[in-house]
Amino acid sequence: MNFKNVLRTVLVAGSVMCATLAHSEEPVLLDPSLLQPASDKMIAEGKFKRDKPWTIGFSWPGVGNTWIVQTIQEIKYAASQDPNIKELVFVEANWQPNKQVSDIEDLLTRKIDALLVLPINPDLVKAQIAVARSRNIPVIVYTPAGTTMDADLTFYGGGEFFGKAGGEFLKKKLGGKGTIWAFRGVPGSADDFTRYNGLVKALEGTDIKIGSEVYGEWNYAKSKQLCENLVATGQPVDGIWFSGAEMTRACIEVFNEIGKPLVPMTGEGNNGFLRIWKETGVDSMGAVFTPGIGPAMVRAATALLEGKSLHQSYASDPKPITAENFDKFYRPDLSDAYWMPSTLPENVLMETFKR
Repeated sequence: MNFKNVLRTVLVAGSVMCATLAHSEEPVLLDPSLLQPASDKMIAEGKFKRDKPWTIGFSWPGVGNTWIVQTIQEIKYAASQDPNIKELVFVEANWQPNKQVSDIEDLLTRKIDALLVLPINPDLVKAQIAVARSRNIPVIVYTPAGTTMDADLTFYGGGEFFGKAGGEFLKKKLGGKGTIWAFRGVPGSADDFTRYNGLVKALEGTDIKIGSEVYGEWNYAKSKQLCENLVATGQPVDGIWFSGAEMTRACIEVFNEIGKPLVPMTGEGNNGFLRIWKETGVDSMGAVFTPGIGPAMVRAATALLEGKSLHQSYASDPKPITAENFDKFYRPDLSDAYWMPSTLPENVLMETFKR
């Protein structure tokens, strides 16, 4: 073989290798600092490939706070930017498990190409998910860390990771002893149960006791009333664990309004919470639960419908916000309703959240 033939052979082989690598390269669903594969098992390439354009069904549990509002906005924005998505059929169940069952059943009558679900109660939607999978409709779910679901692709986030981060913070700040209050989320929801379970696991082996436990439902107004009631009882408190930052912000305001000294309180990546953290100097931290999980689910759906291979599960467990990295997250130019990190472009952020 002469030199030209050798060179031609090498170039052809290199081209084939590059094409193979490019073809097999996994799509980026979200910034790697926010989302990582949680399983070595892969969905076979081409398994769910369908002709474009696609109709995607999304079953959402309910509304009620600014994180949900922003996440829904990010989901709809991501879908609007993809010309291959003909329609995003988005439904929310008003936190009623039985309504979510009927919502999913209705979606399955709409000839959807993919089904995305954030279940209120994973056990109650098993049958509907099984029906979708039997029709070769890819089912992508978000479920809190600490739970499992029988779906084609699962996103894990929040849950035990979230609750444990706050629990570890309080354990350290209180030296492993004292009395705390726990503000939980929506009763019966998987996120509430798993976040609280993460707190309990973090406190195992310590002398920290949960003196009071209430359900603030991730809602500012309700949590403010609950905190006022607890303070009025005079119950001892050395620290407070919150399942969501809207509740933290409400309780900080209660303490300030009556002149009660602040105790260590946990929060999360919400701009309003970070603002009051900075203004009051409260001893705190922020678990990160990015709204980006929503659009990542949309990107996963389109990747599968294009015939690409993805991992069967992904986990979002970013490092928490601390006093040391605070300035990397806080946006004084944006409103209290902003949650970080966001997938929205800067111009949309400014249009939506400019203070």
